[in-house]
Amino acid sequence: MASLRTHFLRLAGVALSLAPAQAAAAKYMIVFGDSYSTTGSWIGSTAPSAANPIGNPAFPGATTSAGLNWVGQAIARQNTSLVFAYDLAVTGATTDKEIVDTYAQYNFDDQVETLFATYLAGSAPWDSAVDVLVAVWCGINDVGESFWDGISAPIDKILDRYFGLLDTLYANGLKNYVLFTIPPFDRAPAIIYESADRVASLHSDIQTYNAQLATRLARFKSAHGDVTTYLFDTAPTFETILDNPTAYGARDATCISGDGTSCLWADSYHPGLVIHENLAKALVEAVDFF
Repeated sequence: MASLRTHFLRLAGVALSLAPAQAAAAKYMIVFGDSYSTTGSWIGSTAPSAANPIGNPAFPGATTSAGLNWVGQAIARQNTSLVFAYDLAVTGATTDKEIVDTYAQYNFDDQVETLFATYLAGSAPWDSAVDVLVAVWCGINDVGESFWDGISAPIDKILDRYFGLLDTLYANGLKNYVLFTIPPFDRAPAIIYESADRVASLHSDIQTYNAQLATRLARFKSAHGDVTTYLFDTAPTFETILDNPTAYGARDATCISGDGTSCLWADSYHPGLVIHENLAKALVEAVDFF
């Protein structure tokens, strides 16, 4: 077995120790999604490397968690192999703004059809399809924007487009996929003052989306016999922590801490460091890639 080594980055003048990684060829994770996954990376700038596994900006990037989000945790803290991330996720992204409108410039469809197509499809740095994992965490804004507009999310249309985009990625040779469910963000601080009926409607949309995501993923795998797929259920991690906030250093389940450490939420809509850390731990345990 290859010897182990530890990578170090320097962040704000402090040496940041990364997880031990096998001194072997790198693996790659391509991340599609929204603010829960963004590191503020720009695919057209510096590529990921041992010096910075997200490429740009300085590790851990510009996240909404006030520090390491699940991406940085999964590739640099919880992993046992050398993993680089091409993070195409953009704050505010929906699956397709023609279906659910948003302010984001690059939605999931743009991330696939513009960013991936322009910068990776024709010049992939990996040697084999087994060396790359597609991670998609989308749907939060599809359901959320619909909720704020006072309507039910058009889930069938959203997932038709979503899996059409997966077909595009498959056509480009990508064989390994992990799809994240929508977390129970109906428990986020931004939602707690909404009426019980509205929260129940949001919860119903989240449950329906997740159930259909599972069904569609099974269909996708059946249609493409050479793919490896995982459905990563984010709810157990969120619920365990939100149900036991004091055990994770927070006074309650809805407090907000701008530094992402003393509360479970970094702001009224985005989970803080402890939720992201535990999500990454669960992901690495569930997915045979890291």
